Amino acid sequence: MTYTIQYKPQALNDIEGVIDYIEKELFAPLAAERFAKGLFATIDKLRMNAGIFAISTLQDVLCYESNARTVGYKKFTIIYSVHGNKVIVHRIIHGSLIIK
Repeated sequence: MTYTIQYKPQALNDIEGVIDYIEKELFAPLAAERFAKGLFATIDKLRMNAGIFAISTLQDVLCYESNARTVGYKKFTIIYSVHGNKVIVHRIIHGSLIIK
C-alpha cells in the first residue's frame, strides 16, 4: 500500500524551528540543509512502510493519537499515525523530550 503524507501545523513548526536553530544559532546552513533533506527522506519512506512500526505504548506519544507510532531520525522522533491510506505527521521532537 502506498500512503500519502499529511503534516499537522505543529509538525511543520517543529521542522522550521529545528532548521532555523541549526542554521542561525549554530551558524551551520549546510548542516541545516542536510538535516532537512534527511528528515524529509525519512518521512517520505513512510509512504511505503508506515505500518511496519508498532503503535507506541508511551503516553508522551499517545497523547497525539491513540494509534500513534514513532520513527527516529538522528536524535529526533517523528510522531505519526496511520489512517486508511494517509500518514499524518503530528510532531518532530527531540528524543530526550519523550519520557520512556
